[in-house]
Amino acid sequence: MQYNEAQEKAVAHQDGPMQVLAGPGTGKTAVITARTCRLVKSGTSPGSVLVVTFTRAAAAEMRGRIRQGLGPQAAGITVGTFHGVFYGILRAECNLPANNILSGRERHALLAELVTHAWKGAVTEAELPEQVGREISFLKGSGITPRHYYSPAMPEEVFRAVWEQYESYLAENGRMDFDDIIRNCRALFLRRPDVLRRWQEKFRYILVDEFQDISPMQYEIVRMLALPENNLFIVGDDDQSIYRFRGANPEMMLGFRKQYPGSEQVALKINYRCSSEILEKSGQLISANRHRFAKQLRSARGPVKPVGFRVFQSPAEEAAWIVREIRQLVKEGIPPEETAVLFRTNAGCRPVIEQLITEQVPFYAVDQIPCIFDHWIAKDLLAYMELAAGSRRRSDFLQVCNRPNRYLSRRAFQDAVVPFEVLYDYYEDKDWMGDRIFRLEQDLRAIAALPPYGAVQYIQTAVGYGEWLKAHAEERGLQPQELLDVLEELKESARRARDLSAWKLQMEQMRERLRREQTGSGVAIATLHAAKGREFQSVFIADVNEGIIPWHKALLDADLEEERRMLYVGMTRARDLLQLCAVRKRYGKTMEVSHFLAGMFV
Repeated sequence: MQYNEAQEKAVAHQDGPMQVLAGPGTGKTAVITARTCRLVKSGTSPGSVLVVTFTRAAAAEMRGRIRQGLGPQAAGITVGTFHGVFYGILRAECNLPANNILSGRERHALLAELVTHAWKGAVTEAELPEQVGREISFLKGSGITPRHYYSPAMPEEVFRAVWEQYESYLAENGRMDFDDIIRNCRALFLRRPDVLRRWQEKFRYILVDEFQDISPMQYEIVRMLALPENNLFIVGDDDQSIYRFRGANPEMMLGFRKQYPGSEQVALKINYRCSSEILEKSGQLISANRHRFAKQLRSARGPVKPVGFRVFQSPAEEAAWIVREIRQLVKEGIPPEETAVLFRTNAGCRPVIEQLITEQVPFYAVDQIPCIFDHWIAKDLLAYMELAAGSRRRSDFLQVCNRPNRYLSRRAFQDAVVPFEVLYDYYEDKDWMGDRIFRLEQDLRAIAALPPYGAVQYIQTAVGYGEWLKAHAEERGLQPQELLDVLEELKESARRARDLSAWKLQMEQMRERLRREQTGSGVAIATLHAAKGREFQSVFIADVNEGIIPWHKALLDADLEEERRMLYVGMTRARDLLQLCAVRKRYGKTMEVSHFLAGMFV
């Protein structure tokens, strides 16, 4: 292929450190693979070249391109992910047994068991094991000990106990998690200079893709490997650094030339993906960040369509409009696979998914989307409604009998089916308990007469479930609003159902669609994180509102800058059409348009 001047300079680089600033769509993969091929064609041994990236898909793509450029010689080049390359080093040096890596599924199950036993607050928090897993990864990737870390997910002493039990399990069973691969490789190099020297002599040229995503410990190992020649070629974009929770920090990219004073730098400034309108708006957005390399991308494609921005009265109206627009694109000949709808978190995608199901538009989830109907709050609401519909199952009673607290004992529910008469008999000598049982019975009669939306409203207010949720959250050190938002989301979902059977069918349809394999067939539903590295003809970004984008927990300047980078990543996934959306009201609360868009749209 033909290279522009900046690309050619990067591809032609031979020895010493070089930093390539590669904005979205500027051909970074082409530069890495072309430089790799040129090194070998100019006489460098293929076995002395290491190309490292973050995902298997990216590694496979680069491996294929290098094979096209070099033929059989490509087999000698090491191309892989950080974890794959470092694990290969450990296996070669330490005679590791097979299957000693803890899989993601095993890790989640282990953490779920540990946090449940360590803290009663874990019982109702389905996402807690994943949160704790991210925090453990952050500590291991940053080299921080739990003694100097405050967990936002659970009390400090509980987190430390979980950490210790988790580490003990790994040690006793001879297992490693993915973070340990990095830690153990670093420890090996520090403990055995002879081993480090052997790998330094092997990998004389190191090329790092997506450098902005590197963790401090990964970078430390790469720097050790690159010595003494420092033939280190890094490619990345500080404006796309969105993994602070994994220890990644754009400061490492910003400080590269201080650590390598004689290094060269080249900026790839021509974007071959986005229209000029998309580049202009995304550039306007990211220019508000202070800690970044100043850069100005230009489009090789020119203008296509203005970037759209719309504000809707509600998430339901927003979802209906997005799906209508997608249907129109399909009529115009744009395949559904060329469209993505992006969200800050998975929690916001339910209205769009329900609308896609209703309109029979094919879609798939780029990453695993937890179904809101599997949340324990949804199970509580269903238990109330099942009891109201006549169920007397012990399991339904136990789900909600003390939510809010009625001081009902589990011993009162001995049989699989428990008529109210049994409860009255059990508490026959306690009039005050009889009054509580009578009130529950009356509430269930009232719920039975209401459609699902009204039933949820009644449970929330008249039964006192909303107040119980607040108290429950505060008791466990959680954010009450997060649980109340789940309740409001479920209530909004119930609005479309005429009766309990219809709502349950709606739930099952959603579960079934989310269970299907991620085939990549249809409209892509993704978070801003999951969309990174992808591109589409058309992109819709939903809920660009204060509290969502930027996220309400982003309080520090560094947090806000990363939130802005996330939106930038989402915007630059689009080639031709980009639509930003916001809502005026969400769950009855007035919403403000994100201050990130201030001055961008008149």
